[in-house]
Amino acid sequence: MYRAAVAPAAAEASQHVGMSFAVATSQPAVADAAAPPALVVGIDFGTYASGFAYRKSTSSDATTALGSPAAGGGGGGGRSSAASLRVSTHDRWPDQPTPDSKTRTALLYQGNRVVAWGWTAWKRWSEMSSSERSAQSYNYLENFKLLLEDGADADVDTVCPLPAGVTRVQAVADYLGEMRKYIRDQLRRSAGITSSLTSSEVAWCLTVPAIWSDAAKARMREAAHRAGMTVRMDSRSLSLTLEPEAAALSAVTMGEAATPGAGGGLNSVDISGLLVAASVSRPIGLRDGDVLLVLDCGGGTADVTLHRVRGSGVAMRLEEAAVGRGALAGGAHVDSAAWSYIRDLLGVRQFDKWKEAHPDEVAKLKSKWELSKRAFLCNSRQPGAASLPYSATAAVQQADGSSSSFPSGLVRVAGVQRNDIRLALPPGLVSAVGHTQLRALQQQAGDSRRGWVGADQVLVLPAEVVARQIFDPVVDKITRLMGDVMDEGRRRGSPCSKVLLAGGFARSPHLQSRVREALSATTPLLIPSDPGAAVVTGAVVFGVRPYMISSRRARVGYGTTYSRRWSHADALHAARFGYPEKFWHAENKTYYAPARKDPAGASPRRWCQAEKPALGGRRLARLAEIWQVEMRFGATELSMAATDVKTRNAVATTICFDSVSA
Repeated sequence: MYRAAVAPAAAEASQHVGMSFAVATSQPAVADAAAPPALVVGIDFGTYASGFAYRKSTSSDATTALGSPAAGGGGGGGRSSAASLRVSTHDRWPDQPTPDSKTRTALLYQGNRVVAWGWTAWKRWSEMSSSERSAQSYNYLENFKLLLEDGADADVDTVCPLPAGVTRVQAVADYLGEMRKYIRDQLRRSAGITSSLTSSEVAWCLTVPAIWSDAAKARMREAAHRAGMTVRMDSRSLSLTLEPEAAALSAVTMGEAATPGAGGGLNSVDISGLLVAASVSRPIGLRDGDVLLVLDCGGGTADVTLHRVRGSGVAMRLEEAAVGRGALAGGAHVDSAAWSYIRDLLGVRQFDKWKEAHPDEVAKLKSKWELSKRAFLCNSRQPGAASLPYSATAAVQQADGSSSSFPSGLVRVAGVQRNDIRLALPPGLVSAVGHTQLRALQQQAGDSRRGWVGADQVLVLPAEVVARQIFDPVVDKITRLMGDVMDEGRRRGSPCSKVLLAGGFARSPHLQSRVREALSATTPLLIPSDPGAAVVTGAVVFGVRPYMISSRRARVGYGTTYSRRWSHADALHAARFGYPEKFWHAENKTYYAPARKDPAGASPRRWCQAEKPALGGRRLARLAEIWQVEMRFGATELSMAATDVKTRNAVATTICFDSVSA
């Protein structure tokens, strides 16, 4: 049998529990809207790169908060209140090749001790010889965020295995610990903030993919706790923020970033409520009644959510209009497909031999590929297609008949590569491939079906091949998800009116092109000037104003297994000892009790499943029967309140997921 539990705030919408009902949010992790935290720090912990943003509270925040539901105000503020919210970002990282809002999500270990992180880890690793790495027990990790979700790391290279004694949770904790110390030092140096970042005055907002399981979120919270962000696992000073929701909040409140300047790379982002549509040169904001589809594409995952905009200014809220979807489809999967294709083309044995013998050349070739990937565009599907998000000034002017300058809100990709990708092969790889194989590849020059090596030892990958074999298998997943969510929105009476493309992979001109191609000509495509910074900016907005996400749709139903019909003996036993617990089954119109009567040995199981409640499901956790437990929904994480049935003492508690393993 199956008993579903729903938050009281969602009672009217919970006639059948499952994926389809809206749940009013109840945010446990961030300070009350009526009393904004003194300092909110957002961290976008990404698969490829990570960054942070922050906001110090001001005297005007208390006034603004009076319009929030938590403060009991009317919420009748105007856009000026929203515009007063300013978030600071950071774009000066150690050893970074160019200014960017993020640094590499990378760790360098010597044994099980972290010796470098971020771009510095990559730089040191790429400069080491193979013998030095082996002799001094160095291990380099990237893409390790995906380890937190079971099965998410399939077909993605972490470069090295986890060092001995380092678990997946500990690796994430090590990175977050380094990030926390770096943020502390930067805020002291550049903003005069002397907080240790562990006090109750600081609210941390850490982003996670919307498709992550509850177990993966629990691992992330544990990693943050180990990193020193909280003094307790269930601390309210840490909020896990869903990445597409953060991107949506940035769309509600984002303006143009100030020109990078002094201050150690801490740039001020003016939250003005404007974005720029990708197909026109005039600003388009979000208005009451809009239905915004958020396409958050990062290094490892793609999340698609649909939100209805309610209200305006400080009273603006986002209601989830359809159940979000996601997939393991991001920039890291494009990288994996590229290296698999190149490996097969040059020879598996030869490529593997070179990769083992010349790690420095591998790192440099990967950097060249990264630059090519960011600039790649194959527009062969629609020859002569009109303006796109990355179009030149003339194309945009042609699209709307204006003569204005390049729209400031559009993504600008330096040197968009509209033809074949060319990668100079390093000497070690040329030697490993061998004269015979190189000659065979050179004889294929001009073969647009596969690729070739030129006489100058440059590997040429035709644009059509790169699109078809490397990019499109990933991009197709993303556009299908987008179509599925849009279809559900239409069925529910919430047709999409605008699309926001955000996340690190959203910088890709090819992805932008394919998304634009999949949309109707009348649907605006909104892209922040820095798609990679949108999520971390929105995370801070969520920390300051969590009430802006007013409802979510449940992805799964939760319940308790039991099988015995309630008896008179059960009633007498419960009256005397406080157990067993009594459950009502609505369909059978019958009360049930847990199958086992012995409280010392009984462990009723909590289950979750993605469809409507029925017999069965996926086991989620075990709970002792002698506790009365209330599950609370609607926030980004599940929460529980446990009551001792004998003493009636109630405490907040955490959930230990069966599938959580360090």
